[in-house]
Amino acid sequence: MKTGRLLKFHRPAGDVHAYFYAEEEAVRAVLYLMAPGHERGPVHEVRGASSEEVEQQVRAWIDARYPRTPLR
Repeated sequence: MKTGRLLKFHRPAGDVHAYFYAEEEAVRAVLYLMAPGHERGPVHEVRGASSEEVEQQVRAWIDARYPRTPLR
């Protein structure tokens, strides 16, 4: 039974990895910034009722904090 998945987002500040976990009646995503000199602990966590809902929140959070192009 598949209970998790990984999405990788390549950003100028470093890659952001989102690990998704199915937990009983909910879904949880834990996000990590994979960048040199950055501690490997979680940077954010999202919970929701469905995988689609959580993925939408994850993408919005990443786009807001780690844009595809560096801010000037």
